[in-house]
Amino acid sequence: MDSSLKKLVKPLIITLGKKIESERFTEKPIIIGACPRSGTTLLLSILDAHPNIYSIQNQTYAFTSWKKENLPGRFLPVRLDRLYREFLFHRIKGDPVRWCEKTPKNIQFLDKIIEYFSDTVKIIHLVRDGRDVVTSRHPKHTPNEYWVSVERWVKDVEFALQFHSYPNVYSLHYEDLINNFEAETRKLLQFLEEEYVPEIANWFENTTVKKSKNWKNPVQELHSGAIAKWKKPEHRCRYEEFMNNEDAVKLSKKLGYEI
Repeated sequence: MDSSLKKLVKPLIITLGKKIESERFTEKPIIIGACPRSGTTLLLSILDAHPNIYSIQNQTYAFTSWKKENLPGRFLPVRLDRLYREFLFHRIKGDPVRWCEKTPKNIQFLDKIIEYFSDTVKIIHLVRDGRDVVTSRHPKHTPNEYWVSVERWVKDVEFALQFHSYPNVYSLHYEDLINNFEAETRKLLQFLEEEYVPEIANWFENTTVKKSKNWKNPVQELHSGAIAKWKKPEHRCRYEEFMNNEDAVKLSKKLGYEI
């Protein structure tokens, strides 16, 4: 699209998108962030099963680029049109009252997201064992290479930890979600001010997030196959790299992982 045309279309998308948002989504939005390969797509798929939540299937990156406003310390998201075009160009099934956006990189901008939304948003930080994160490969992008560096995991998680005490930020461990699904989703939904409904208990049948470029296969029922995969011999060198990083080891212990 021509740049001049983009300048005309972008404000229109935002205007129309905001109209849909104000008419359909009356409750606090949900924003998910994490170091990549931490299970955010799975969490998005689970939450989508709730009748009150509309999960945006595409990563919009709407909250990963900011510009400084005239007011001191005030920042505004540059590409809100990426969020609103999802409302315009995708069918919203049922009668959800809030939207949920997942872009892992959101985690690097928690300060700006919190400042922008104040207390009108719910933020979920998904934490996963760093050893599994750094031994994970993206199925579509460079599938033969590790996707996340040890340093990236440390940087993302350490930054997010600064906000764990905020009342509108919730920290959830991937392993707890897998191993104690009902208990953990109940606590999460309580934070989101939503009821634990049968659709969540049977999320696999009710979610519309069935496929993703972040998954090698279509959505699967919960299993622990991706937990502690760092123990496989093929990841030995990568594991040693992680263990030789003092910051990574220290952070893992702080998060409660046995090292």
